[in-house]
Amino acid sequence: MDSLIKKIDEFESELLSALEFKYKQFHGKNWQKILEHHPMSRMSIKEFTESYAEQTSYPHDRIQTLVYLLFDFKIELFFILELDMGLYNHLIYNLGYDNSSIVDNPYILLRRLSLDQTVILKSRILWERTMNFVYFLETGVELEVSGSKSKKAKFFELIKDNRWSFLLDYKDYIDWFDDKLRTPEVHKSSTLRKSFQDGSYPPSEKINAFTNVIMNVFWGNMLSIVKGNEPPIRCWDAGISNL
Repeated sequence: MDSLIKKIDEFESELLSALEFKYKQFHGKNWQKILEHHPMSRMSIKEFTESYAEQTSYPHDRIQTLVYLLFDFKIELFFILELDMGLYNHLIYNLGYDNSSIVDNPYILLRRLSLDQTVILKSRILWERTMNFVYFLETGVELEVSGSKSKKAKFFELIKDNRWSFLLDYKDYIDWFDDKLRTPEVHKSSTLRKSFQDGSYPPSEKINAFTNVIMNVFWGNMLSIVKGNEPPIRCWDAGISNL
């Protein structure tokens, strides 16, 4: 256990060093206060590990795999929050464009759509990381495609009758996201190409809703479940309430 805690401390320290590098440049002496309340600081893998070690509901031999799954999870969240989201401002809005004027400049519109594609795919990866973690926590085996069932179908079947069922609140949104955004970009005729041709683009709040759910709902409920309690957080993101 000590060696695992050491690896966690090293991992979290590197993430915080990356955040410190960024926020010292842009926020001066206020960077410490910002990091204190930052999601990357509040989502403590060490807290999860210590809580898991104290509980008796889940086998303790799963802990190392779960920790590494959370490493993957936090890196993906970092990519979206700290790199991609900031590029919208840096490459578009700080240049004087807003959501109405972007369509008047094909180059800026393509910038926006390129960033949208990045966030769409990485958001779906973040959801994949979330499903992988929950499935392994509950079953001790990896979540994989089985016969005609997709990973997503297996996951939702698993959680329908347990404390993770709060994630079913977002099933319609996740299905919409896959059908309208992720699947067309990866496997079919591009939704974003159509957006370029007709001068539109997906609403940012619908693209970003994955990240909001993970930060505001999933993590706090996950810690509560591991500690043996009911998930206390219920939240419907405003960006996905009207598909």
